[in-house]
Amino acid sequence: MLELMNPYVAKILLAARDGDSIRGISKKIKESYGWTYRWASELEKIGVIKRKKQEITINKDNYFYRKTAKFLRSLLKTGLSLNDAYLLPNLAGLDYAFTGIDAVFIWTKGGYNIGRSRDSYPIFIEISEKDKNAWKGYFSKLGIRFTFRNERKSKIYFVISVIDRIEKEYCDGIPALPLIKTVEWARKYSFNFQPALEMLDKLYKLKIGIEYAE
Repeated sequence: MLELMNPYVAKILLAARDGDSIRGISKKIKESYGWTYRWASELEKIGVIKRKKQEITINKDNYFYRKTAKFLRSLLKTGLSLNDAYLLPNLAGLDYAFTGIDAVFIWTKGGYNIGRSRDSYPIFIEISEKDKNAWKGYFSKLGIRFTFRNERKSKIYFVISVIDRIEKEYCDGIPALPLIKTVEWARKYSFNFQPALEMLDKLYKLKIGIEYAE
């Protein structure tokens, strides 16, 4: 079973929900359908998942599932990387969008980041009111720090805004506050985001007339 301890299996176990399809899981984990199908088939062989037509069910009493889930929770709690953190919301299978500083970060393709450090790194997302309890359960299950207020915490954590309706566009496949809304938000805090506004202007030819010089 050691060959099953790999990043593909880890992401499948974190992302999969009863009723999911293999294709749906592949979209969540941002891996090809072929790779997802291969490792889902291996998990099926040892009884972790069962497939009926296009849907799967998860055997949470399976020994491999229980031990691996416990290991992954411990790993995420003690050694969460930024790459993993930005992937985690997608694995939830719930509607969301990156917002605020992270919308700027994503639309500038990582070119502008501010107000964060190795000791305290908030990640800002918007979620729907109807999904609030599901998100709380998801992050709590994985031992991931989160808050519904813009308060300072240590290490990597999520700052969650709850709204009635999520507005989003995709930048390189990542859901974020729409570009125009991101520009509007950054302009409210132009003292901090003037360099980012110039980047956005050049990247997307917005013609907003922002000039910044070091």
